[in-house]
Amino acid sequence: MIYSYSRLSCFEKCPLKFKFKYIDNIEITRETVEAFLGNIVHKTLERLYRDLKFQKQNSLEELLTYYNSQWIKNWSNSVLIVRKEYSEENFRKMGEQYITDYYNTYYPFNEGKIVALEKKITFNLDEEGKYKLQGYIDRLMFNKGVYEIHDYKTNFDLPFDEILKQDKQLPLYAVAVINKYPDVKKVRLIWHFLSVNKEVVIEKKKDELEKIKKETLALIKKIESIKEFKPKKSKLCDWCEFKEFCPEWKHIVKTEKLEVNKFLNEPGVKLANKYIELKTKKEEFLEKIDEELKQVKEAIIRFCNKEGITTLNGSGYELRVWNKEVIKFPNKQENGREEVEKIIKDNNLWMEFSELNSFKLSKYFEEGKLSKKIMKKLDKFKGIDVINKIYLKKKAI
Repeated sequence: MIYSYSRLSCFEKCPLKFKFKYIDNIEITRETVEAFLGNIVHKTLERLYRDLKFQKQNSLEELLTYYNSQWIKNWSNSVLIVRKEYSEENFRKMGEQYITDYYNTYYPFNEGKIVALEKKITFNLDEEGKYKLQGYIDRLMFNKGVYEIHDYKTNFDLPFDEILKQDKQLPLYAVAVINKYPDVKKVRLIWHFLSVNKEVVIEKKKDELEKIKKETLALIKKIESIKEFKPKKSKLCDWCEFKEFCPEWKHIVKTEKLEVNKFLNEPGVKLANKYIELKTKKEEFLEKIDEELKQVKEAIIRFCNKEGITTLNGSGYELRVWNKEVIKFPNKQENGREEVEKIIKDNNLWMEFSELNSFKLSKYFEEGKLSKKIMKKLDKFKGIDVINKIYLKKKAI
């Protein structure tokens, strides 16, 4: 498999979506309006610069006419709008604004020489050429001895600087440019965030690019060794085209549009409602009992203190009241915890007061966060335990 940044990013966001899309090859024709908007804006800016290569300077009016013609030509009712409070027209106008702002900011577009537009690149991540990465550079420029990789983003928000510094897409494209063009001395990475009309420029050193290559190679090897692709539930699920296949969402998608009677009689819904009913009754009962127990306990302590006794005689049981002042140190999340831990560690007493967290160890083992040497030693001690839990979450109205 030839990988791309979008494929790797897909895996990191949700391994199961990666499997549906790139291993099972489930074809979904539905597209989100955000993706549609991004595609049309990219086409329009490509048109702007392609015409410039042929010495044709488009006016803003001509560019917007092209943008709107592409929108009308390609729009269909299958385009998914997640934010129902906004219409197709709202999104179309957003794209118009992006192009208008960009045009007014960079006119007359003479900031260097155009090397390539929508340039497909493929390059090796390892010396043997076993692992390859491919992608498309929106615009490659040569400006005063520096190669520039330009990337248009139609995100609604501007990411924090530290997030962009961790981004691997353009640095990986920089690796490809260095490999393809022998005269490269410096590569500048430029993101254009069109929604806020702002550009962000970053340069990466050679050792930083090498590190990103190694991290990308490690991620690919992890993908190829993984046995189970699990879903990763997040806010991004609202825009996912595979919800009807996902165990996290399949039943919700299947039942959410049923009429009331059919919904209430659907087997899964009936089971869920019965569980919720019983759990609510249990919690209400326990809450009532706990409150009664608290009141009786307080009454017992008051009675024993008043009578000067420590034991009560009951039917079949004796009840002994015990009290003692005890020393207490801060628990986790309490003030002073870090200072106490430091004192214990600094005086070589940590092993005396610490214990193995089996749950955390199991999680590290499962996620491959331990070295192969340690995992091999631990392997003979591991067992398989099936844990079933049910979590309740209140629906947003």
